[in-house]
Amino acid sequence: MTIETYPAAQRHDAVRRKVRGGSRASLPAGPDELRKAPLFADIDEATLSRLSADARIESLQDGDTLFYQGAGVTDVSFVVSGYVKLMRMAPSGAQTLIGIRSDGEMIGEAPAGRDEIHAVSAEAVGAAKALKLPAPRFARQIKESPSLCAAVLRDSKERIARLVGEIESLKSQSADQRLAHFLLALCPPDEDRCRFRLPYDKRLIAARLGVKQETLSRAFAKLRAHGVRTETRNVHVESVAHLAEQCGRSGARARLAFQAS
Repeated sequence: MTIETYPAAQRHDAVRRKVRGGSRASLPAGPDELRKAPLFADIDEATLSRLSADARIESLQDGDTLFYQGAGVTDVSFVVSGYVKLMRMAPSGAQTLIGIRSDGEMIGEAPAGRDEIHAVSAEAVGAAKALKLPAPRFARQIKESPSLCAAVLRDSKERIARLVGEIESLKSQSADQRLAHFLLALCPPDEDRCRFRLPYDKRLIAARLGVKQETLSRAFAKLRAHGVRTETRNVHVESVAHLAEQCGRSGARARLAFQAS
């Protein structure tokens, strides 16, 4: 899933410039804004009120970096809208896509204490908004609030389940099946014939699915025989049920399988 290659020092310098350069539009965020993230859905009001102190929502442009690999964790971030990609760089400078976060999801990991560093870099894909909470306050509330502690544990288990699903997909499914799963998860519910727009460009989709761009192009071409047509980022699916057959299981189970990966 390698998507970019730069000398490591050059890439980190570029990221630091992105983080430092210019000021981003930000607004204070209250308990209502925090409650929209699934992690905070069942958190008690007192904890939510404490967490929202100094919380803010930042507007991001395509390519803006929230944090870089190896930097100290100063904030806990969540996607409010749009997409954020997580990347890890090898010593050689090869950069690998680790995941893509969307609405309501935590970006990175929850800090357990002080002096933690980011294992990945995070960068906006297109225009996006991010909710940011001070990391020391968040770590303190994990220790003091049973409801937040339980929520973070549930989130960690769900992340592990998604990683297991991704590993299974990479080891047991062809590129065609992985693409079919990806498209199936984007189809509107309760529609057998539908149109939708890909959430990001095909280069990033290829990295997301762990294939080369030419392999993704061939997979899209093969799906034409099964009623899937594309024009740039616009997709038309003649039959969702028929697309589900390409996943090797029933439509409902196929959708759930990809969404959990």
